Amino acid sequence: MMHSVASDLHYTARELARRPGFTLTAVLSLALGVGATSAVFSVIFAVLINPFPYPGAERIMAIALKDKAGNNRNTGLTGPQIERVRQLSAIESVVGEDGWNLTTTDGDLPEDVVATYVTPNAPNHWGTPAFKGRWLVPSDAPPGKEPERVVVLGYRFWQRYYGADPDVVGRTIQLVRKPYRIVGVMPPRFRWREADIYLPLKFTLDPNIGFGVTIKLRPGISRERANAELQPVLERFAKESPTRFPDAFRVNLRSIIELYAKPLGPTLYLLFGAVASLLLIGCGNVSILLLARGAQRQHELAIRAALGAGRGRIVRQLFTESLAIAVTGTALGILIAWKSIALIIAWLPSSAFPAESVIAMNLPVLLFSAGLAFATAIVFGIAPALQLSRPDIARVVQSSTRRVMGSVHGKRTHSAMVAAQIALTLLMLAAATAAGKGFLRMVKLDLGYDPHRTMSVPIPIHDGTYGSWKERSQYFEQIRGRIAALPQVVAAGISTNATPPANGGDGRLEIMGASESEKPVVRVNFVSPEYFPVLRIHSCRGACGIMPKPCVGRRSR
Repeated sequence: MMHSVASDLHYTARELARRPGFTLTAVLSLALGVGATSAVFSVIFAVLINPFPYPGAERIMAIALKDKAGNNRNTGLTGPQIERVRQLSAIESVVGEDGWNLTTTDGDLPEDVVATYVTPNAPNHWGTPAFKGRWLVPSDAPPGKEPERVVVLGYRFWQRYYGADPDVVGRTIQLVRKPYRIVGVMPPRFRWREADIYLPLKFTLDPNIGFGVTIKLRPGISRERANAELQPVLERFAKESPTRFPDAFRVNLRSIIELYAKPLGPTLYLLFGAVASLLLIGCGNVSILLLARGAQRQHELAIRAALGAGRGRIVRQLFTESLAIAVTGTALGILIAWKSIALIIAWLPSSAFPAESVIAMNLPVLLFSAGLAFATAIVFGIAPALQLSRPDIARVVQSSTRRVMGSVHGKRTHSAMVAAQIALTLLMLAAATAAGKGFLRMVKLDLGYDPHRTMSVPIPIHDGTYGSWKERSQYFEQIRGRIAALPQVVAAGISTNATPPANGGDGRLEIMGASESEKPVVRVNFVSPEYFPVLRIHSCRGACGIMPKPCVGRRSR
């Protein structure tokens, strides 16, 4: 038996080596299809299907208000308003949030860290236990008192700043010259708001202080029901503080998956459509190649049968050849998939998908792609053998120069299969081309500014520093001037919130003689005179009157 298998493998290697064009085409067709499909779907799974590690992530919502123009506008709530929303039957938990950058002051070199403040009254809001120590608890922020100086570290910050010290819980970290006790470290995929550290929020019932809000619906509660329950409550809030709400709105809760994962969906699905078509084209090409090669070998198989080779022996040999093509193509496809994932991650901007997403090879889709490639190679490799392993030997004896073409039924079947495969290949090629063109159009979408060779540097202002407008203006202008003077920098500008579209903030225009409801809400971004030249934004008409504010952007050479 071992001798027979070795003989089959030896003959297979020799036969495939005799036809390098056929072998290379078949292997590459399968490899490219398996590799590209597996890599792109792995990205889709990580970014769109399973982007967050939080149990019930589809129930974690941001409050959005759809105005008369159909635009979604986010809104914050005050302390009393949060307490009112928390009492609704559709709501499982509500978390107030705030964010700011802090600076470590206990090391040789200060480090800027992203801090997220959260109300610790909903420890199970994210449903993710701490990796070490604990998460924030209600006693960390007693009502009406200053919060305890405790902090929970993000996993990456713990690794970077403390070298993954296993005994970090209980130690003290100094932030802006104030000591904070470390009570926990979160697991690797917990990266809410992409923060380095998490602190208890000072929750106040002052109606003039607003907070960002994230809510979590109860299991089984639809978004439509929650919208209906929130609508009259928020309308009441709008009457109490009209400047915080649009004139006419509908509550439109949006899940974090929709907010952070879906914007990239159309681009990735178009890319997946293109590579899935590539997989089908590859399988179609391989099936045509195997059918054509089987037809070419009819004379050879007839002679082997005449010399005493049994049907099982011929089928086994062709099975071995098909298996060799399938194994080689799939193995090469797996290698292409692993390498392609790294290329896609490098190509996608880090802000294009949630920080919690872990892009890795998706084994189910890899097995599906490999299985399809295997099935194609085996089925279409054996199909000619089953038909031709019992040839008409008398016809071969009559004319050794004429190849046996099989019965009329065999000819028709063969012709129909080849025609069907050609039609399928053309169809899939057209689909792949259309998807590829759509993908390129989305990738080359005009942003309205030039992001190349441009970077933004956030500059935080801590409590008690640069309190007046004049001091802040001088501070930021000093930083901008020093950056602009660097030999690698062409220009530097200042903006409240860097680049579009997530820049600026909502504000109402004051119109003399207009009522409160007639004052339109507009998106405002304060920028310095250098902002538009840095991003190469051209005004349609006239000139811009602009004033400097924080956040520096620069263009390098």
